[in-house]
Order: sequence, then C-alpha cells, then structure tokens
Amino acid sequence: MRDRLLDAADEVLFMDGSVSTPVDVILRRAGASPPSLYSHFGNKEGLITAALQRRLRVWTAVWDDEISRATTDAGRLLALWPALRVYQRDHLTERWCAFSGAAAAIPQPSAQLTTVLTEETQLLRDRLLEHSRLLAGRRAKSLASALFIAYTGTMATMLREQYQVAIDEGEASAKALVSHYTTERC
Repeated sequence: MRDRLLDAADEVLFMDGSVSTPVDVILRRAGASPPSLYSHFGNKEGLITAALQRRLRVWTAVWDDEISRATTDAGRLLALWPALRVYQRDHLTERWCAFSGAAAAIPQPSAQLTTVLTEETQLLRDRLLEHSRLLAGRRAKSLASALFIAYTGTMATMLREQYQVAIDEGEASAKALVSHYTTERC
C-alpha cells in the first residue's frame, strides 16, 4: 500500500497535476483509504515528503551514473542535463521540478519537508561547485551559480515546452556558460 500511495502521489502531484491536488484524488488513484495514508505518512505533507525523498534517491543515482560515464571534467560538470534526459525517459517523469512545485505550493513546510527540499538544493549547488572548480578556478562559484540558474530555467521551461526541447535548450545554455567561464578564466 505504501508504494501504491507513493506511485499515485508521483503521478497526481508531479506528472499530471500539482502539489495542491486534493488528497482524495491521490487516494482514488492508489485505491487506498484515508487511514492507510495516515498510517504510512501521517498526512498529505508526509506523503509529499516521502515521494520527494524517493525522487531524490533515484535522481542522485541517475546523476551519479552520468557523472561516472563522462570522460572529461566538462562532461562531468554538464552531466546534469544527460541525467535529466535519462531521469525523464526512464524513471520518474515530472511536469517540471517536483521540488520547486512543492516549495511553491507549501509556504510553511514541515521540518521534514524543509529538510528534503534543502537536501535537493544543496546537492545541486555542491556538485556544480565541485565540478566547476576543476574548470573555472577562482570563478568556479560564479560558474556553478550560473549553471544552477540554467538548470532551474530548464526545469521551468518544461512547463511550457516538451521536456526534450527544454533539456536541449538548457544544455546548450550550460555549454555556452562553461565555454565562457573556461575561455575567460582568471
């Protein structure tokens, strides 16, 4: 039942609708009763937190795989976009960033939800900075920040265009940023 509820939450909250979708819709999709939701997750926000934790685990593994496949420092830094393609195609498709959607829809999140939202943001920022250092030296922080914005822009563009187009355009922007920061290296 727990997995059915998580799968239904993924479909209803992150793929077909939004985080503000009523819990009754999730329960119908899962074929579950309110007591099963409350016994497994406590409340809707607990379910959202668990769904995001699962997404973060899967996303991290996909990104790890793409980083390990890359053969250059630039490839490891830019692995975020190929990872996003694989994630969307093979794993937990989403309409746009599930983490941003949750942050936007829940103005005062619980401590548990705040933790998972912070973990996702920190993972992005830390990895981008780590891999930027190898290419941009003293400008690594600026490059990592610009790539973070390019990535979040990619995710927002997925709301307006097909995800393949959004990812391609985001990756092209990221490559241009890497080229700029490594050509202009100080």
